[in-house]
Amino acid sequence: MSKCKLIWVRELVFAMKRRDFVKVASASLFSLPFAACSTDKTIPTPIVQLDSGKIRGSFIDGVYRYLGIPYAEPPFGENRFRPAITRVAWEGVFEANQYGEICPQTGGGGLDGGLREGEDCLNLNVWTPDPTAKGLPIMVWVHGGGQISGSGSEALSDGSHFAKEGVVFISNNRRLGAEGYLYLEELFGDGVGPGNLGILDQIEVLRWIQRNASKFGGDPDNVTLFGISGGGAAIQALVSTEGSKDLVHKVIPQSGGHSAQRRELAGQISEFALRRIGIKPGDIDSLQKTPWRIFPEIYEDIEALGLGSPQAYLPMISESMPIHPVDATYAGIGSDIDYLTGTCLDEGSFFNALGVSPFQDRSEQLLTKFSIKKEDLLRSYLSARPELNSEEAATTMSADMWFRVPTIRIAEGHTAGSKARTFMYLFTWESQFLGATHAMDGVVFGNGVPFGFLAGFNSPDKVSQQMRKSWINFAKYGDPSFDSFRWPEYEQTQRFTASINDNFSLLTDPYSKQRALLEPVLTANWLDSGL
Repeated sequence: MSKCKLIWVRELVFAMKRRDFVKVASASLFSLPFAACSTDKTIPTPIVQLDSGKIRGSFIDGVYRYLGIPYAEPPFGENRFRPAITRVAWEGVFEANQYGEICPQTGGGGLDGGLREGEDCLNLNVWTPDPTAKGLPIMVWVHGGGQISGSGSEALSDGSHFAKEGVVFISNNRRLGAEGYLYLEELFGDGVGPGNLGILDQIEVLRWIQRNASKFGGDPDNVTLFGISGGGAAIQALVSTEGSKDLVHKVIPQSGGHSAQRRELAGQISEFALRRIGIKPGDIDSLQKTPWRIFPEIYEDIEALGLGSPQAYLPMISESMPIHPVDATYAGIGSDIDYLTGTCLDEGSFFNALGVSPFQDRSEQLLTKFSIKKEDLLRSYLSARPELNSEEAATTMSADMWFRVPTIRIAEGHTAGSKARTFMYLFTWESQFLGATHAMDGVVFGNGVPFGFLAGFNSPDKVSQQMRKSWINFAKYGDPSFDSFRWPEYEQTQRFTASINDNFSLLTDPYSKQRALLEPVLTANWLDSGL
């Protein structure tokens, strides 16, 4: 990114507190204000009978849309910090014509207007071209936000374009932050705060799909999960969780920051949080009555203690997820699932524009653990990408350690031990001011450019259309190739990788210069290494 571009972005955010802006940007990665509008008339849909009751949505611009459908009981009161409970059937007709409440946010979130945090937040949204159809592929969007923020109701992830192209598209909300990941079982007993409720919520969505998706024309035996950043990480954590087996058939983790929390650190976080809000271990009544806004208020204090590994609220290695997500494919987990995965070329450029390095600690941890000299690795980046200056190369390097390195390890494990297919991409399309930065592959929705005006004014229309065609072909057939691009499978010799741009092209082992130095990181068992 040129110096003038860096100055332009910094000037745009100068009036904001940097800490607040970074928290918002990293937690709600592409939900800056964007209004998807249509002048077409909205028509009520015919009533759909679900297992929990009748619903009516709206038909607009050629798409049937059903919003805010509850898939579980509100996860508060006596249900708080416990696994989701299937929604009790309602009477009458549920009018599914507006988004439901989103789950409490720890940072950012709700930036595109009208979204409200609340307790009845376990709901989902469906877009379909024809609810009377049979056997349409189902694509489930798993929103990002680092497991602390975000929702399935952000305007940029509206599923209309996917539906118009023959997909039943579903987005959803899951518990976040303390509500989703606080580990409380050692203090309150089995079944209370197991540390993975956010992931278990997503599995509950998949169970709902098995029971109900055919009512929207979908094939419950052809379900593809896809998500960016924290959504990509949640997908890999879900695959690593035993309860997900046979509920998902294909996955597209995009730029996942794949990591996990350890029981010991999770326990320390919980003990600190309870001391701060004055709740004694075992006092479940007081815990469940604590206003949910209290936990986000103490989040920065938890982070300041450095208890996170590498952040406070993450899926926890536990009974339900007994393996580190980065090691799962090497253990044969997900061997029956087709994978399409990858990262962006300039994952860290947005953060570099702000003059911050949120991935540096994780990068240092990995390099130190495996005795890799930072200077040698930096030289490999400068050699591979001479267009970068030293500052840009250092930012790219640290961001890759958070996103690209674990993504490659997961893909190579899947290639080595699975009969299912593996495909790899590198998103190289450049926005005007931020380049191919983290979450820019969100252009796949066709609803605009992630980060809005901060990204500039380059048109993503062509890359968006082709990328969406590729994603849909993968969901339909397990092969992301399309008419003008044959996409070969990833393997450990030539490591074929699709460069996603206005015109797709094929790269051969594009990370080879860095790989020679990072081999210990890519081949080590992350659970045994304490990562």
